[in-house]
Amino acid sequence: MLKQTPVCAADLISPEPQPFKWRMGVKPLDNNNWLLVDQYRDADLKEIGRLIDTQRDEIIYSEPSAQAGCEELSGEVLRHLRQKPDLENVTINQHNDYTPIEAIRRIVQEDLCLLERRPEGWTMTACAVAIPTQWDVPSKYGKTLDAIHGPVPRYDTDLSQPMGTFFDRLRPEAPVWRANRTLTDDPSLRLMPQRRHQPMNEDLTVANVADRVWLRVEYQTLRRLPESGVIVFTIRILRQKISSVADYPQAFGELLRSLMRMPSDVRGYKDSTWRHARLIQEWALSTGQLTDQTLTES
Repeated sequence: MLKQTPVCAADLISPEPQPFKWRMGVKPLDNNNWLLVDQYRDADLKEIGRLIDTQRDEIIYSEPSAQAGCEELSGEVLRHLRQKPDLENVTINQHNDYTPIEAIRRIVQEDLCLLERRPEGWTMTACAVAIPTQWDVPSKYGKTLDAIHGPVPRYDTDLSQPMGTFFDRLRPEAPVWRANRTLTDDPSLRLMPQRRHQPMNEDLTVANVADRVWLRVEYQTLRRLPESGVIVFTIRILRQKISSVADYPQAFGELLRSLMRMPSDVRGYKDSTWRHARLIQEWALSTGQLTDQTLTES
Protein backbone atom coordinates (compact mmCIF):
# COMPACT_ATOMS: atom_id res chain seq x y z
CA MET A 1 0.00 0.00 0.00
CA LEU A 2 1.23 3.49 -0.80
CA LYS A 3 2.06 5.21 2.47
CA GLN A 4 1.45 8.82 3.33
CA THR A 5 3.90 11.33 1.92
CA PRO A 6 6.80 11.76 1.89
CA VAL A 7 7.28 8.83 -0.47
CA CYS A 8 10.56 7.66 -1.97
CA ALA A 9 11.06 5.89 -5.28
CA ALA A 10 11.84 2.54 -3.61
CA ASP A 11 8.42 2.58 -1.92
CA LEU A 12 6.79 2.13 -5.32
CA ILE A 13 8.65 -1.03 -6.38
CA SER A 14 6.45 -4.12 -6.27
CA PRO A 15 6.71 -7.68 -7.65
CA GLU A 16 5.82 -8.14 -11.31
CA PRO A 17 4.09 -11.30 -12.54
CA GLN A 18 5.95 -13.59 -14.91
CA PRO A 19 6.18 -14.23 -17.80
CA PHE A 20 6.60 -10.64 -18.96
CA LYS A 21 3.49 -8.84 -20.17
CA TRP A 22 2.63 -5.15 -20.16
CA ARG A 23 -0.05 -4.63 -17.53
CA MET A 24 -1.72 -1.48 -16.27
CA GLY A 25 -1.00 -2.66 -12.73
CA VAL A 26 -3.30 -0.09 -11.16
CA LYS A 27 -4.10 0.06 -7.46
CA PRO A 28 -6.86 1.95 -5.61
CA LEU A 29 -5.85 5.53 -4.89
CA ASP A 30 -6.32 7.14 -1.50
CA ASN A 31 -7.35 10.66 -2.47
CA ASN A 32 -4.99 12.02 0.21
CA ASN A 33 -2.15 10.78 -2.01
CA TRP A 34 -3.42 12.21 -5.29
CA LEU A 35 -0.92 15.08 -5.44
CA LEU A 36 2.28 14.58 -3.47
CA VAL A 37 3.86 17.49 -1.62
CA ASP A 38 7.35 17.21 -0.16
CA GLN A 39 10.43 19.21 0.82
CA TYR A 40 11.40 19.63 -2.84
CA ARG A 41 8.26 21.58 -3.73
CA ASP A 42 9.80 25.06 -3.91
CA ALA A 43 12.81 23.91 -5.93
CA ASP A 44 10.67 21.78 -8.25
CA LEU A 45 8.20 24.58 -8.96
CA LYS A 46 11.00 27.03 -9.64
CA GLU A 47 12.53 24.65 -12.20
CA ILE A 48 9.16 23.86 -13.74
CA GLY A 49 8.38 27.55 -14.09
CA ARG A 50 11.72 28.11 -15.81
CA LEU A 51 11.09 25.24 -18.21
CA ILE A 52 7.64 26.52 -19.14
CA ASP A 53 8.96 30.06 -19.64
CA THR A 54 11.72 28.89 -21.98
CA GLN A 55 10.15 25.88 -23.75
CA ARG A 56 6.44 26.49 -23.57
CA ASP A 57 5.56 25.07 -27.02
CA GLU A 58 7.11 21.75 -26.02
CA ILE A 59 5.19 21.59 -22.73
CA ILE A 60 1.75 23.22 -22.93
CA TYR A 61 -1.12 22.13 -25.17
CA SER A 62 -4.85 22.80 -24.90
CA GLU A 63 -7.78 22.44 -27.26
CA PRO A 64 -10.94 24.54 -26.84
CA SER A 65 -12.94 21.48 -25.80
CA ALA A 66 -10.67 21.04 -22.77
CA GLN A 67 -11.80 24.29 -21.16
CA ALA A 68 -14.51 22.76 -18.95
CA GLY A 69 -12.23 19.97 -17.78
CA CYS A 70 -9.43 22.40 -16.96
CA GLU A 71 -11.77 24.61 -14.96
CA GLU A 72 -13.04 21.62 -12.99
CA LEU A 73 -9.48 20.44 -12.46
CA SER A 74 -8.52 23.86 -11.07
CA GLY A 75 -11.10 23.51 -8.32
CA GLU A 76 -10.05 19.94 -7.51
CA VAL A 77 -6.38 20.91 -7.28
CA LEU A 78 -7.06 23.85 -4.97
CA ARG A 79 -9.30 21.80 -2.69
CA HIS A 80 -6.65 19.11 -2.46
CA LEU A 81 -3.63 21.34 -1.88
CA ARG A 82 -5.38 23.51 0.70
CA GLN A 83 -5.61 20.45 2.95
CA LYS A 84 -1.82 20.23 3.05
CA PRO A 85 0.23 21.90 5.81
CA ASP A 86 1.38 25.43 4.88
CA LEU A 87 -0.71 25.44 1.67
CA GLU A 88 -4.04 26.48 3.18
CA ASN A 89 -4.00 29.76 1.20
CA VAL A 90 -2.53 28.52 -2.07
CA THR A 91 -4.00 30.12 -5.21
CA ILE A 92 -3.71 29.70 -8.95
CA ASN A 93 -2.17 32.66 -10.76
CA GLN A 94 -4.69 33.70 -13.40
CA HIS A 95 -2.08 35.47 -15.51
CA ASN A 96 -3.57 36.65 -18.82
CA ASP A 97 -0.91 34.79 -20.79
CA TYR A 98 -1.49 31.47 -19.00
CA THR A 99 -3.89 28.86 -20.31
CA PRO A 100 -5.83 27.14 -17.49
CA ILE A 101 -3.74 23.94 -17.72
CA GLU A 102 -0.54 25.99 -17.56
CA ALA A 103 -1.71 27.96 -14.54
CA ILE A 104 -2.50 24.72 -12.69
CA ARG A 105 0.85 23.17 -13.64
CA ARG A 106 2.75 26.03 -12.07
CA ILE A 107 1.51 25.16 -8.56
CA VAL A 108 1.82 21.35 -8.58
CA GLN A 109 4.84 19.06 -8.78
CA GLU A 110 3.02 16.73 -11.18
CA ASP A 111 2.79 16.82 -14.95
CA LEU A 112 -0.83 16.84 -16.12
CA CYS A 113 -2.72 15.35 -19.06
CA LEU A 114 -6.45 15.58 -19.77
CA LEU A 115 -8.15 12.96 -21.93
CA GLU A 116 -11.61 13.15 -23.48
CA ARG A 117 -13.69 10.34 -24.95
CA ARG A 118 -14.12 10.81 -28.70
CA PRO A 119 -15.42 8.41 -31.37
CA GLU A 120 -11.86 7.47 -32.30
CA GLY A 121 -10.97 6.76 -28.66
CA TRP A 122 -9.66 8.50 -25.56
CA THR A 123 -7.77 11.57 -26.78
CA MET A 124 -5.33 13.93 -25.08
CA THR A 125 -6.91 17.36 -25.47
CA ALA A 126 -4.77 19.26 -22.95
CA CYS A 127 -1.47 18.71 -21.21
CA ALA A 128 1.25 20.44 -19.25
CA VAL A 129 4.19 18.05 -19.34
CA ALA A 130 7.38 19.83 -18.32
CA ILE A 131 9.44 16.90 -17.02
CA PRO A 132 8.86 13.86 -19.25
CA THR A 133 10.86 10.67 -18.89
CA GLN A 134 12.43 10.19 -22.31
CA TRP A 135 9.33 10.83 -24.44
CA ASP A 136 8.57 13.50 -27.00
CA VAL A 137 5.61 15.47 -25.68
CA PRO A 138 4.56 17.48 -28.79
CA SER A 139 4.27 14.26 -30.82
CA LYS A 140 1.43 13.20 -28.48
CA TYR A 141 -0.65 16.40 -28.74
CA GLY A 142 -4.23 15.64 -29.76
CA LYS A 143 -3.53 11.90 -30.14
CA THR A 144 -5.49 8.87 -28.97
CA LEU A 145 -4.17 6.43 -26.38
CA ASP A 146 -3.23 3.99 -29.15
CA ALA A 147 -1.29 6.64 -31.08
CA ILE A 148 0.40 7.92 -27.93
CA HIS A 149 1.67 4.43 -27.11
CA GLY A 150 2.52 3.48 -30.69
CA PRO A 151 6.31 3.20 -30.08
CA VAL A 152 5.85 0.76 -27.17
CA PRO A 153 6.58 -2.85 -28.22
CA ARG A 154 3.74 -5.31 -27.51
CA TYR A 155 1.31 -2.47 -26.74
CA ASP A 156 -1.15 -3.64 -29.41
CA THR A 157 -1.36 -7.16 -28.02
CA ASP A 158 -0.95 -6.47 -24.31
CA LEU A 159 -2.56 -3.12 -23.54
CA SER A 160 -4.59 -1.49 -26.30
CA GLN A 161 -7.95 -3.12 -25.62
CA PRO A 162 -7.60 -3.46 -21.82
CA MET A 163 -6.56 0.19 -21.46
CA GLY A 164 -9.43 1.49 -23.57
CA THR A 165 -11.91 -0.60 -21.61
CA PHE A 166 -10.43 0.53 -18.31
CA PHE A 167 -10.73 4.20 -19.27
CA ASP A 168 -14.34 3.68 -20.34
CA ARG A 169 -15.19 2.12 -16.98
CA LEU A 170 -13.20 4.39 -14.67
CA ARG A 171 -15.57 5.97 -12.13
CA PRO A 172 -15.08 9.32 -10.35
CA GLU A 173 -15.31 7.63 -6.97
CA ALA A 174 -12.64 5.02 -7.79
CA PRO A 175 -9.35 6.73 -8.78
CA VAL A 176 -6.24 4.60 -9.20
CA TRP A 177 -2.45 4.85 -9.21
CA ARG A 178 0.40 2.94 -10.78
CA ALA A 179 4.19 3.29 -11.11
CA ASN A 180 6.64 3.19 -13.99
CA ARG A 181 10.41 3.07 -13.51
CA THR A 182 13.57 4.02 -15.36
CA LEU A 183 17.29 3.89 -14.58
CA THR A 184 19.34 6.90 -15.61
CA ASP A 185 22.68 8.56 -14.94
CA ASP A 186 21.01 11.96 -15.43
CA PRO A 187 19.35 13.32 -12.25
CA SER A 188 17.60 16.15 -14.13
CA LEU A 189 13.84 16.53 -13.77
CA ARG A 190 13.41 16.76 -17.55
CA LEU A 191 14.75 13.78 -19.53
CA MET A 192 14.51 14.20 -23.28
CA PRO A 193 13.77 11.27 -25.64
CA GLN A 194 17.30 10.92 -26.95
CA ARG A 195 18.42 9.91 -23.45
CA ARG A 196 16.72 6.55 -23.99
CA HIS A 197 19.38 5.35 -26.45
CA GLN A 198 22.44 7.41 -25.58
CA PRO A 199 25.47 5.40 -24.42
CA MET A 200 26.21 5.38 -20.73
CA ASN A 201 28.75 7.88 -19.54
CA GLU A 202 32.18 6.38 -20.17
CA ASP A 203 33.31 6.98 -16.61
CA LEU A 204 30.52 4.85 -15.13
CA THR A 205 32.01 1.77 -13.49
CA VAL A 206 31.02 -1.01 -11.13
CA ALA A 207 32.76 0.95 -8.38
CA ASN A 208 30.74 4.16 -8.81
CA VAL A 209 27.47 3.07 -10.44
CA ALA A 210 25.50 2.98 -7.17
CA ASP A 211 26.26 6.65 -6.53
CA ARG A 212 25.99 7.80 -10.14
CA VAL A 213 22.80 6.11 -11.32
CA TRP A 214 19.31 7.01 -10.22
CA LEU A 215 16.08 5.08 -10.00
CA ARG A 216 13.50 7.40 -11.53
CA VAL A 217 9.90 6.44 -10.79
CA GLU A 218 6.81 7.96 -12.37
CA TYR A 219 4.05 7.94 -9.77
CA GLN A 220 1.01 8.07 -12.02
CA THR A 221 -2.63 8.60 -11.07
CA LEU A 222 -5.85 8.38 -13.04
CA ARG A 223 -9.12 9.92 -11.95
CA ARG A 224 -12.30 10.85 -13.75
CA LEU A 225 -13.77 14.26 -13.01
CA PRO A 226 -17.50 13.95 -12.22
CA GLU A 227 -18.85 17.02 -14.02
CA SER A 228 -16.87 17.17 -17.28
CA GLY A 229 -16.23 13.42 -17.50
CA VAL A 230 -12.59 13.96 -18.55
CA ILE A 231 -9.89 11.71 -17.19
CA VAL A 232 -6.94 13.40 -15.51
CA PHE A 233 -3.60 11.63 -15.75
CA THR A 234 -0.92 12.94 -13.38
CA ILE A 235 2.77 12.05 -13.40
CA ARG A 236 4.98 12.80 -10.41
CA ILE A 237 8.72 12.14 -10.68
CA LEU A 238 10.50 10.55 -7.72
CA ARG A 239 14.29 10.05 -7.87
CA GLN A 240 16.58 8.03 -5.65
CA LYS A 241 20.21 6.99 -5.96
CA ILE A 242 20.79 3.26 -6.36
CA SER A 243 22.99 3.29 -3.25
CA SER A 244 19.91 4.44 -1.32
CA VAL A 245 17.55 2.01 -3.06
CA ALA A 246 19.87 -0.80 -1.94
CA ASP A 247 18.96 0.11 1.65
CA TYR A 248 15.56 -1.45 0.83
CA PRO A 249 16.73 -5.03 0.10
CA GLN A 250 13.37 -6.48 -0.86
CA ALA A 251 12.52 -3.63 -3.21
CA PHE A 252 16.04 -3.61 -4.65
CA GLY A 253 15.83 -7.31 -5.40
CA GLU A 254 12.42 -6.94 -7.01
CA LEU A 255 13.71 -4.09 -9.16
CA LEU A 256 16.68 -6.00 -10.54
CA ARG A 257 14.78 -9.25 -11.00
CA SER A 258 12.11 -7.53 -13.08
CA LEU A 259 14.65 -5.62 -15.18
CA MET A 260 16.84 -8.64 -15.89
CA ARG A 261 13.81 -10.65 -17.04
CA MET A 262 12.76 -8.13 -19.71
CA PRO A 263 12.43 -9.78 -23.15
CA SER A 264 14.76 -8.62 -25.91
CA ASP A 265 12.30 -6.33 -27.70
CA VAL A 266 11.48 -4.51 -24.46
CA ARG A 267 15.19 -4.25 -23.63
CA GLY A 268 15.67 -2.48 -26.94
CA TYR A 269 12.86 -0.05 -26.12
CA LYS A 270 14.23 0.58 -22.59
CA ASP A 271 17.79 0.52 -23.82
CA SER A 272 19.53 2.80 -21.32
CA THR A 273 17.64 1.27 -18.40
CA TRP A 274 18.72 -2.22 -19.46
CA ARG A 275 22.39 -1.24 -19.78
CA HIS A 276 22.39 0.48 -16.39
CA ALA A 277 20.66 -2.53 -14.82
CA ARG A 278 23.42 -4.88 -15.97
CA LEU A 279 26.10 -2.73 -14.36
CA ILE A 280 24.05 -2.36 -11.17
CA GLN A 281 23.59 -6.12 -11.00
CA GLU A 282 27.36 -6.58 -11.21
CA TRP A 283 27.82 -4.06 -8.38
CA ALA A 284 25.14 -5.71 -6.23
CA LEU A 285 26.71 -9.15 -6.61
CA SER A 286 30.28 -7.96 -6.10
CA THR A 287 29.40 -6.09 -2.89
CA GLY A 288 27.11 -8.76 -1.47
CA GLN A 289 24.03 -6.54 -1.68
CA LEU A 290 22.35 -9.40 -3.54
CA THR A 291 23.17 -13.01 -4.36
CA ASP A 292 22.66 -15.11 -7.48
CA GLN A 293 19.93 -16.95 -5.59
CA THR A 294 18.14 -13.69 -4.75
CA LEU A 295 18.17 -12.65 -8.40
CA THR A 296 16.63 -15.92 -9.57
CA GLU A 297 13.86 -16.14 -6.97
CA SER A 298 10.33 -16.38 -8.34
